[in-house]
Amino acid sequence: MADINADAGTYARATRSLAEIAQPFAALYRAFWTLESLPAETLELCRLRQAQLLGSDLAWRHEQFGLSAQQREDLKHWPSSPVYSDAEKACLEFTEIHAMDARAITDAQADAVKQHYGDVGLVALVQALGVFDAVTRLGLIWDLETLELNAS
Repeated sequence: MADINADAGTYARATRSLAEIAQPFAALYRAFWTLESLPAETLELCRLRQAQLLGSDLAWRHEQFGLSAQQREDLKHWPSSPVYSDAEKACLEFTEIHAMDARAITDAQADAVKQHYGDVGLVALVQALGVFDAVTRLGLIWDLETLELNAS
């Protein structure tokens, strides 16, 4: 798969020949950032943490979400960092388990997310994590320098 677009450099160029699926997928990705059920800032933290866990160092960041430098810096040590809210920590814990083994998510972890964002927020988080996982893995498979799936 990497051979198809070895010189692509960006998601947009890598998927140029896959427009039938690339454009709808990019639209789905962008849709998560406008959900009322889950703050974009929380989604961005989860997306970044998932990328870290998958070993991605792609230079794709959504600066418009206003994450502080400290939030980005502490992400690897989020459980002990005071810069994250209880809601963010619930979502980050859920994200970590989801990235390692989605079947290992406990009812308590799901309930912690629901406590802050309800059933709709939990479903939105699960769906977003699936899309983020796909985007990150495509970036790793295709050895992309950057992904151009802007959130806005």
